[in-house]
Parts: sequence; C-alpha cells; structure tokens
Amino acid sequence: MKYKLKDITDKIISVKNKELKFFFIVYICTFFKFLSVEYVTSSGFLYSYPAIYTLLSSFGILMAFYSITSLFHNKIRCSLILIVAFLFSVLAYTDIMHMRFYGDLFTFRNLGLTTQVSEIKESVIALFRITDLLYFADIFAILLLYVLYKSKTKENIFSKLTVKRIFLSLLIFLFGFSLYALRVYTYNQKVPGVLKSMWDKPAVCNNIGALSYHMVDFQNVLRDLFTKGHISKVEIEEISNWYIERDTNRQPNKFTGIAKGKNLIIIQVESLQEFVIDLKINGKEVTPNLNKFVKKSLYFPRTYNQTSVGNSSDAEFIVNTGLYPAESGVAYTRFATNEYHSLPFLLTEKGYNVLALHGDREGFWNRHKMYPALGFNKFISKKDFIVDENIGMGLSDRSFFSQSIEKMKKEKEPFYAFLITLTSHYPFDFPELLQQSDLDVTGLDDCLLTNYLKGMRYFDNHFGDFVKKLEEEGFTENSLIVIYGDHTAIPKGETSRLEKILNKELREDVQWKDFQRIPLIIKLPDSISKSNVLNTTTGQIDVSATVANLLGYSYKAGMGNDLFSKEKNVPLIFRNGTYILDCSYIEPSQMKSTSINSNKELKYTNFKKISYKVKKELSYSDKILEYNLMKKLKYSK
Repeated sequence: MKYKLKDITDKIISVKNKELKFFFIVYICTFFKFLSVEYVTSSGFLYSYPAIYTLLSSFGILMAFYSITSLFHNKIRCSLILIVAFLFSVLAYTDIMHMRFYGDLFTFRNLGLTTQVSEIKESVIALFRITDLLYFADIFAILLLYVLYKSKTKENIFSKLTVKRIFLSLLIFLFGFSLYALRVYTYNQKVPGVLKSMWDKPAVCNNIGALSYHMVDFQNVLRDLFTKGHISKVEIEEISNWYIERDTNRQPNKFTGIAKGKNLIIIQVESLQEFVIDLKINGKEVTPNLNKFVKKSLYFPRTYNQTSVGNSSDAEFIVNTGLYPAESGVAYTRFATNEYHSLPFLLTEKGYNVLALHGDREGFWNRHKMYPALGFNKFISKKDFIVDENIGMGLSDRSFFSQSIEKMKKEKEPFYAFLITLTSHYPFDFPELLQQSDLDVTGLDDCLLTNYLKGMRYFDNHFGDFVKKLEEEGFTENSLIVIYGDHTAIPKGETSRLEKILNKELREDVQWKDFQRIPLIIKLPDSISKSNVLNTTTGQIDVSATVANLLGYSYKAGMGNDLFSKEKNVPLIFRNGTYILDCSYIEPSQMKSTSINSNKELKYTNFKKISYKVKKELSYSDKILEYNLMKKLKYSK
C-alpha cells in the first residue's frame, strides 16, 4: 500500500508545467465553492437565466484575482495564492452561514459586526455542519502537495518573473475583468438600478453569480465611503413633499387619544412568530397566557416581519423610527451618529420619561450608542440588573420580567418603557431553557422546531407572571401595552415538520412568505379595554404612528401609517423591494406577482406603477439615513 501511494504521488509531481497545474486546481476549487453558494441562494435549483454569462463572469473574476498573484516574485507566489484562496473560502463560507441564519447573503457593510460573533457563538455552532470543512480542505491538500513536491525535487515550481509573464498576466487580468463587466452591464440593462440598491441580494446572486455579487457589493461600499457626494435641496424638498402629500387627508379617528396620558409599555419578544398563537401540541396550548392576553386586546394576525440582516436591532429601529432598515449593513451600526425625530423624542417632548430595558450587554448591536441617538434617556442593560439567572445570551426572561417591574415602579409617570426579551433566541437549545419549559412534546422529533416551541412556552410562562404583576401594580389600568415579535425564527429546513404540526402546505415561495408573520397585540388600558381581531395587512413600520395616535399625538416622521385610519391599497413593503398588496405578493426584481390565497401567478403589469412608488419610498428612507435628514425635513402641520 505504501508503494502504491508513493507511486501515485511521484506521478502527480512529475507532471510538466506544475505551476499551471497548481493554479488550475486552486482556481477550480474556488469556483465550485461559490457555485455552491449560488445553489443555496436558489433554494437548491440552479438558475436558468443565461447561466453561461454568469459562469463566464465568475471565471473572469477568478482570472483577474489569481493573475495578480502571478505578478509577484516566485518565492512568495505560493503563499499569496494560498492566502487569496483561503480568503475566498472564508467569504464563501460566510455567505453560507449568513444564508442559514439570516436567509440573506453577507455584505461587506457588515464587517463592523465581526466583534459580535462571540455573543452568538451558540447560534454559529448550531449552524455548523461537518461537511462545511470541505470549504477549507482544498487549501490544506494543495499546501500538502506543494510541500511534498519541494521535499522530492528541492525545486521551485513557480517560474521567475519576466516581461513576458507580466504582459500575459495583465492580459488575463483585463480579459477576466471584461467578462465580469459585461455581465454586470447586461444585467443592469435588464433590471436598472438593482445592483446599486441591492433590493434582493440572493436574487442578484442567482442572476450574476456569487463572485460578481460580491464585486458589485464591494464597489458599492467603496462608492458610499469615498464618493457619497451630497444631496440637493431639490431632493430634500421632494422627500418633504412626499410626507406632506401623504398626510394631507389624515383625520382623527375614534381611537385617537383613547389612551391619552397613559404609560406606554412596548415588549419586543425574541423570535416570536404568529403561528404559535392558539397552537396546541398534544391537546395543550403552547402559549396559554399570550392567548388569554390576545382575547383582551386588539390583535393583528396579518403582521409581517420587515427586518433585514439586523434582525432584532432592525425591529427596534423600525418600531421606534417608522423607517425601513438600512439598504445594506445595519442601521444600528451605520447610522448611530444621525439625529432622529423618533417616537422616543416625540414622547419626551410631550413630558414622557423614556427608557429601554434589555438583559444583554449594552454594547451588543451598538445599543449603548444608538439608544441615546433614538431619544432614550435611560438604558437599563445587563450591568444594571442583578444577574441571578443567565440563560443563553443574557439575563433569563424570568429574571428580566421580574426586575423590570421593580424598575418601572420607580420611574416617574407617564413613561415609555421599551422592553426587549432574550431567552427565546436561536438555536433555542439552551439546557436551562429546555429544563424549565413544561411543554409536553411527546411524539415530536427532537429538533430545532421542538426546542423553539419549548422556548415559546418558557417565555409564555414568565410573560403570564409579568402580566399578573402589571395588574397588581395598576399598570394594566394606566398603560397602553404593545407586544410584537422581532423577527421570524424557523428556517426553511423545518418545512416538513411545520406542515405536519400546522396541517398546511408551505412548499411554495409565496406560502413560505405568508408564514413569515409575527403577532402584533395592542392592549388598551383596562377601563377602556377593547378586543378585536383585525385582519389588516401590516408590519412593524406602522407601530410608531399607531401608538402615537392612541396616545393622542401624531407621529409624522416615520413612513408607517396609523392602523386605525390606514388607507386601503397601501403596500406593505419589505427591505428587498418586494411588497404585499391586497393579498398579492409582488417581486419587482423578478417582475413577478402571486396571489397569496390561491398561489396563482398574476399579471405583473398591473403592479408596475405601484412598484415604482415602492422603489421611491425605499429610496427616500435610504436618503434620510444616508444624509441624516430626519430633522431637516418638513412635515405637515
């Protein structure tokens, strides 16, 4: 066996033009890594839109990068090639992890978030698969091959740098870059503006390739850093006119001021999805206390998650500003130095004491900088609580709810308390969480979905205790209480198990999109309590305008609407440019529209005008953030 192995290795290293062979192996391995990224972003089906152009673009980018390494001295060329190959592997694997966790691709704008990886290490570990090692296996194999050759021949397989080599390398670089530029140009012609705005990153990846996507993304980041330029007075006036025109016909309604002078308590619940409401497992309710609370409240079951890669921080941002998440990257890290005319600032102007409470460290998601920018005059973080029980990423919900009541009792009224829970965080398998959950899951697989349901029961138990304490302290009488889920929790890999539990199909894209709902529950003060299920299609962006109206104020700086006077035919817009209108799901980047109820494709031309308005609205939100316009705009009186 030893002789055979030696014979094989001798044959391998005896091949002529070993440098070309070395380049070829590295090149092909890198190419297939990014091809796997494209496979994942297309949900397992390789795209059909002229794939040859996409493949050539990917080949071209690799030609350009590896031809640059060819211009260095032959003694360091191997090291440079392996470093470049390793960085490509890291990038491809980062894409894979982002798709598993966020359902979206990595963007270079997120580089500032690398310090937070240690905070979500349990999630990262849960996402890891043994086959992921293949993304790096070739690096070590090629290095071993190179060392093996050196030990056998004592020769350098890399040729010396000559004028001819420089000329050929530059020619290959230009040819490779031209293939990429041609693909980008043709796609830009087909879908104008999509590469600049990156409405839908996986769709872009499927059409131009993962490598091309990252090249465009990198160019966008550089453009924003160095060629941002300025915004004209005409553009600022255009955005101001949009707000004024929108608010022209707004009138008070029967809910205006119904909770005037009351406290505002908003609870953002980690990973809470709408499907758990009234769900029974083995004949028992998963969330009995939340179900009971819903029956005393105004309930919006058709509320959709509008977050982007910022997940929980995006939800906080949308609810408190009424703006959309950042076009790329995360608003909490990119725009923490902006001036905001937010819901907290509005309530502060009206005499409210405004505070945020969260059982995580204050620097996570840059909250210690963003909360003051949003107008919170007090941030009670993990360091301000007694950490008597830590589960997962921070203070347990049991301890958080219990201590938050005591802290709210000490606050001057009226106050706005913004509470963010933490324990029911992905991957939902924290031992203390599972041990304390009393949900009977007999007959279900031991999997992420089961752990999630147990996590929701854990939250529900302590939420029930929290509500009882609120009642005892009189807060349910003198407070407006709002609860919503921050983002979705269940990945598409759990589809088959979900279908069994919910007894409904979720295979089609539009069915899965409709599943991405979160509950929005608004509990009016006890003396004026009203309960109803309202099937208005809404999202987190409407929360600020709605609660302001209930308190008797008008919040005009956000892009959301008051749910009790919301006009019909108003699209619910998602960060990637898709939107829902009258139970139709529209994907402008794909020029596709589908009925949510019947799953039948609709005529896209019927939605062209509204798609243009959607694009405009997102661009206005982006400009407000990019150019720090929120306090500079004119709003209706």
